[in-house]
Formats: sequence, structure tokens, C-alpha cells
Amino acid sequence: MLPLSSLVTEELGFDARDDGIRLALRNKHPADYYAPHQADRTVLFLHGATFPGGATFDVPLENGSWMDFLAQRGYDVYALDIRGYGKSTRPPSFDQPAEANPPAIDTQMALRDVDKAVEYILSRRGLDKLVLVGWSWGATLAGSYTVRAGAKVDRLVLYSPQWLSDTPPPAGAPDNLGAWRDVSLSTVKERWRQSAPEKERRDLIPEAVGKAWLNALEEVDPLPGALRVPNGPVADFYRFWSAGKPMWEPGRVSVPTLVIQGEWDVETPPDMGLSVFALLTSAPQRRYILVGEGTHSLLMEKNRRQLFSAVQSFLAERF
Repeated sequence: MLPLSSLVTEELGFDARDDGIRLALRNKHPADYYAPHQADRTVLFLHGATFPGGATFDVPLENGSWMDFLAQRGYDVYALDIRGYGKSTRPPSFDQPAEANPPAIDTQMALRDVDKAVEYILSRRGLDKLVLVGWSWGATLAGSYTVRAGAKVDRLVLYSPQWLSDTPPPAGAPDNLGAWRDVSLSTVKERWRQSAPEKERRDLIPEAVGKAWLNALEEVDPLPGALRVPNGPVADFYRFWSAGKPMWEPGRVSVPTLVIQGEWDVETPPDMGLSVFALLTSAPQRRYILVGEGTHSLLMEKNRRQLFSAVQSFLAERF
């Protein structure tokens, strides 16, 4: 395993297919990582509906971030910020009152950014495919992209994937659902802790970890103390998931796939992950892993190294 000091971090940017939209992509790799590059060692992380990619998958945690973990083991790792998130361009509607425009950046639009990012990485490294790792809404993006462009995906990791719920769905979308919403950073940590049993909350999120993540989020969003987040994924939730309509078809995935999540995940609970796993009938290899004592944000928690190790073992497996 390489020391953290030997890793190189690059902040990349490239134009989307729309005029004026610039997408941010963070890359982390060993300093001596040269061609030939390998598809199964080139990884693109896709973030969820609230937090951007670079400021989530590469938070400077003790013993390193998830991107550090893989790069230390010789992987070429990328984290995309979908438009409207992190360091990527905000749409014009973000400069107007939320209610003045419809929900911004839905799943279909985000998939255009994913496609552009995959093309950029493959061209940069001279590859024809790579690994996709998606978290929550990012798992919907990763699964959907793999169904559409499976020839460009070596293998797929679905971390805490969205799926249909066994519990009664909430009511329809609010009438005033606008282009964006503000997410107060002061409430993020407390909401995070509420997912775990009360007696476990003190040790679940090390104080330094929570502080490092909030600091990273503050650095990439121009709104003091809050994130301005697109409402497109929320609109998709009401239009599809809560209406009992899946947004993609796991049965059409034809690459090795891992489904992994934490046992205390209340946002995308284990029954969702197991449902996705059961539907992966065309995947040549499939795995399901449940990590004990972990919530939806397991990648930041005390047992995060179990998540990192399990995913890396899946990527290293010879099929």
C-alpha cells in the first residue's frame, strides 16, 4: 500500500454538451501511475441527491478518504460533481427565487453529465471501459448508465441504491417544489445521527470526521452555512419511486455488480438493496454485502473501512 504522501490530486474541468456548463471532476492516483491504464482499476464515483462528489468521496479523514483508499492501492479514481453541485456550474435558475422555475437537474439531465464524464476519462486514459460506483441517487445514475452503455462499464457498484419501498409511499410532490432547496449544514450531522440506535450515536461519527466533512462542503458552496441543491432528484422521487415506478431495470445489467449498504440505513434500507440484488438476473456475477452498524452515510462513519475494503475486494476479484 502506498503512503498518502505519494498520491497526486488533480482538479479537472471540461465542458458539458450545453453552452456555459462546466463540469468538475476530481482525480486521485499514485504519482508514478503511468500507462497502460486498466479498466478494472479506473473508478468513477457518482454522488447522491444532496452532497457533491469531490467534497464527499475525498474528505480528508484520518487514514484517508475513500478515494485515498483506492489510490493507495494503485487505482485511478475520479469523483464527478453533477451540474448544480459542488464545483460544477450552477444553472441560471439558482440565481432566481426557487419558485420561479421548475425543479432543476433531473436524473435524465444528470445522465448526460455522467456520459460526458465517462467519455472524458476514457479518452484521457485511452480506455474503452471503467468501473462505476454510485451512492444513493448516484446508484440510480450508475445503474441507468450501465443499462444504456454497458459496453463502457467494466463492473458496477451500487452503494445504498434507491428502489421501491415496502412501506406506503408519501403523498405526491408539494405544489411549491421549486428549482432548488437550501440544506442547512447545521442540521446535517444531527439528522445523520438520528439514523442509528440512540446508544450507538456517540461513537458512530467521530467528531473530527463530521467536522472535516462539513468544512469540505462549506468550501465548495457559495452559500454560507448551507448547500443550494437541485430539486430535480426530489421531483423524480415523487414521479417515479413513490408512485411505484422504477427508474431503471436491474435485470438488463450485464456486468459484474456489487450491492452494498449499512444495516441502519433508513433512507434506502436493506430491503431496497436486496430487491435490486434479486433483480440482477443478467449480471454474470453479483454480490450483496450488508455492513453492520452503518447508516446511509457509512462512507464517513467508524466502520467505513469495511465498506472500502469490501468494494476494493470486489474490484480486485478475477472473474
